[in-house]
Amino acid sequence: MIIRDMKSVDIETVRLIARDAWRATYSSFIPEEIQDKVLAEAYSSKEMASRFKSSLNLVAEENGVVMGYAFLYVKSDNKLFVESLYIHPNYQGRGIGKKLLQSAISNFPNATTVALTVYEGNPNISFYEKEGFKRIKENQGGFFGHPVSFILMEKSTN
Repeated sequence: MIIRDMKSVDIETVRLIARDAWRATYSSFIPEEIQDKVLAEAYSSKEMASRFKSSLNLVAEENGVVMGYAFLYVKSDNKLFVESLYIHPNYQGRGIGKKLLQSAISNFPNATTVALTVYEGNPNISFYEKEGFKRIKENQGGFFGHPVSFILMEKSTN
């Protein structure tokens, strides 16, 4: 398996991974019609073009198959923020997420902290906890009128 920079030819595959990962992860607490709206907005051509300008976008690939991806950027306080980290359900549990995180952190040697937001109810919160992330705070929000609790998690890069 290799971790590499995402290319524009990967966008459609990333969209499919996002859809399948969202269905597997969030269907018990976010209705599919809300998921579809969120995904259409978050992975629109405009948003993807913006990510290519402002984020580090990585994919995990093996034998020509993209299995997962991560979008990351550094905030002004030198904090690395993981915007998205999704592994296709068929490939979860193989250490891909861990390798994406490690690669991301190595790309930002000056970052002292890694942060991310995860939705309450996401069964993969335990993955982040195993990787050393701690719950910092919880915020209430929503997607297109559907309420969701957002949990900010952080860990030191040292």
